[in-house]
Amino acid sequence: MDRVMEGKEIDILYHLGLDTTQDLSIFKDVKFVCMGGSAVRAASFAEDLRKRFTPDVEGPPQPVGKTERYHIYKVGSILSASHGIGMPSMLIMLHEVAKLLHYAGATNVQYIRIGTCGGIGSEPGTVCVTTAGCIGTLEPVYEAIELGERKKYSAAVDSALVERLIQVAGELKIPAVSGMTMGTDDFYEAQGRLDGALRPSFTEADKMAFLKKAYDAGVRNIEMESTAFAAFCQRAKIRGGIICAALVNRLNGDQVTSTPQQLGEYSLHAQTVVSEYMWQELHTKDADDDSSAAKRARCT
Repeated sequence: MDRVMEGKEIDILYHLGLDTTQDLSIFKDVKFVCMGGSAVRAASFAEDLRKRFTPDVEGPPQPVGKTERYHIYKVGSILSASHGIGMPSMLIMLHEVAKLLHYAGATNVQYIRIGTCGGIGSEPGTVCVTTAGCIGTLEPVYEAIELGERKKYSAAVDSALVERLIQVAGELKIPAVSGMTMGTDDFYEAQGRLDGALRPSFTEADKMAFLKKAYDAGVRNIEMESTAFAAFCQRAKIRGGIICAALVNRLNGDQVTSTPQQLGEYSLHAQTVVSEYMWQELHTKDADDDSSAAKRARCT
């Protein structure tokens, strides 16, 4: 990161319930931060990770720090965290987790946002892997207002990580597509829905024309965090990726009509891909380290 509270003797990570007077060394080995909106999903994913990655550890994992805003679980070298709904909530968590891992001395950490979304031409159950976030104007940027001025930051996503996530989804035979993700500040009108509480300024025909325009521009899904996440990772020099399971194809309607059983299955698709990706990454690294150690031993 370019700058992390330089010159401060104590940094209070208020929303996490942690600070730099505490021993943060337990986070030094973290290699992945997996995050999504729901605290319940963060907990269930942490338990799934425990069973796979640290089966000798008794569960379920317990949250670290305070839980008024976020739930963060450490499973081996992986954090499973909730960031709430929308970019403002997520950005607070991103800033404080990034500082936490910096202070702990963690290196080469990858951040992966796992969520659900509305697909654009992507059928329910498809995992959408983000190549870039875009705002409602379809520009691939994150727009912020800082000190009264509008700022735009690139919202491109690490292309090598996109390719790996798509590859792993193919190995698991989970339907996957890559493309831009439109990140919005609202679930209803900003996403072109007509089923909110207010009368929108647009018609059904207007909505469909825009969604088709977005599809033609390369957008494959809509959610509420992609642009801020991608921009943050770029600015902090963090390798980051976004993978979301589509619950509805917005070209076919606004309402989610899948059964609860189907929705439960769909929402696990993205988690399954990420779990397998991390397994392969960690075990490939372990194998490489063992091979290097063996070569060094033969040379001595």
